[in-house]
Amino acid sequence: MKRAGFLIAAVALCAAACSERTQADAERTADLAGDDVEANLEVAGEAIQDGAIEAADGISKGAASLRDEMRANDTEEPGPAPLTGEEPARD
Repeated sequence: MKRAGFLIAAVALCAAACSERTQADAERTADLAGDDVEANLEVAGEAIQDGAIEAADGISKGAASLRDEMRANDTEEPGPAPLTGEEPARD
């Protein structure tokens, strides 16, 4: 009878130790997965930022080109205002 009780206690102790180790392993796995998610989000954020910078550069170049084209093609002198017939103020 004593042997059976000792055997049951040994098995219970082994199961508890295995359970603690399994829990520790699961916590470590979860921590590592969290680190991976954080790293992936950082990389994605950098890619989005790089894309936004590229887009802003393209918009700036396009706006400058449009400005230059408008200035080059603007050969008209301002005339009287259509509704009032007044000449524009010249500063």
